Amino acid sequence: MYTNYLKVQQTKTGNGVFTTVDISSNTPIIEIRGPIYTDKTLPDPSDPSILQIGPDIFMGATGGPDDMIRHSCNPNCLMHVVGNRAILYSMYVIKAGSELTFDFSATSTDTLDSWNMDCNCGSANCRKMISGFNTLDEETKKKLLDKNCVPIYITHPGLILKRW
Repeated sequence: MYTNYLKVQQTKTGNGVFTTVDISSNTPIIEIRGPIYTDKTLPDPSDPSILQIGPDIFMGATGGPDDMIRHSCNPNCLMHVVGNRAILYSMYVIKAGSELTFDFSATSTDTLDSWNMDCNCGSANCRKMISGFNTLDEETKKKLLDKNCVPIYITHPGLILKRW
């Protein structure tokens, strides 16, 4: 993976993670690692470094660069979630010096009432508000599904049993 080629860098809207080398398309970049929580044990549901990895399973912050990967409504990465593992993959060639981003909505089952945050990604198609996958318009859902950005616990919720 590319962990040794990533650096946290200040941007005008906060810290982000940037690559120092070109990354090929469909390449695993970094595994997200952190303590596992359920919806009942989650310390701070509003923390943007919390990653949903199952119907009611979340991965917490590590203190490492994976906590600083930010949302974009026009991302260059996607999150593959399998079991309790989450790996950030490039969606296409990412040039050295580029910030790594993924769409937080693609991994979330939240509603606007349970979690949302303002978006300041600056992309031309910025949605201004981020929440769960089901809050997205049909066109955005289709784009994320077509790019294989949505984990199975969202696309086929009946296949995943709650284990906690």
